[in-house]
Amino acid sequence: MNYQTIFFDLDDTLYNKESGVWQAVRARIEMYMHERLGIPWADIPALRNEYLQNYGTTLRGLSTRYQIDVDDYLVYVHDVPIEDMIPANPELAEMLARLPQRKWVFTNASLAHARRVLSALGISAQFDGILDIHAMAYHSKPDAGVYRLALETAGERQASHSLFIDDRWANLEPAKKMGAGTVLVGNSEPYPAADRCIARVEDLLVALPSLVE
Repeated sequence: MNYQTIFFDLDDTLYNKESGVWQAVRARIEMYMHERLGIPWADIPALRNEYLQNYGTTLRGLSTRYQIDVDDYLVYVHDVPIEDMIPANPELAEMLARLPQRKWVFTNASLAHARRVLSALGISAQFDGILDIHAMAYHSKPDAGVYRLALETAGERQASHSLFIDDRWANLEPAKKMGAGTVLVGNSEPYPAADRCIARVEDLLVALPSLVE
C-alpha cells in the first residue's frame, strides 16, 4: 500500500458526528427549502431523500428542479455556529502531522465552510488543499467524475496510490472501483467498499500503521 495522497471527507469525518454541526446544517437546508422555495414542511423529508438518492446532494437536486442561486444557498445552509460546536482536536492534529502523504480535504460542502471547520479543529496547516463543491463545478460525491478530478487536482496519477476516507459508504464505492484505498469512519463493522472501518478518524494509524512506517 504505497499511498502518496490521502483524501479526507470533512463533515462527520474529521469531527465527531455528535457535535451537531451536520444536524444544524440539515435544519438550515430544510429552512431554505421552506422559506426560499415555499416547499411545504411535510414534503421536505421525502424530497431530500429523493435528491440524495438521485443526485448525491440536496443542492444538485434543487439546482436541477429549481432556479436557485447556488452561492446564496451555500451561504444560507452553512450559517451555523461552528466555532461553538467543534472544539480544537490536538490528537487529530498530531496524527495528521505524522502522515508524510499529501493530504486533501474532499468535501461536498463549500470552501468557506471547510476552512471554518479546519480552523475550529486547529488542523488548517495540515492540509495541502481543499476540493470543495465549487471546485467540482457543483457536482458532488459520489459522482465518479469528481474522484477523477480529485486525483488530477492533487497531482496523483494513479488511483492505487491514493486513500479516500469518508463516513458514508456510498462515497467510498467510486474510489474503490477506481482501485484506490478506502477507509470508512464511524463504523467499525466490515463493509465491502471499505478496506478498513474505524470508529474515529483519530484511529487511522491504528488501522493502517504502514502509512507512517
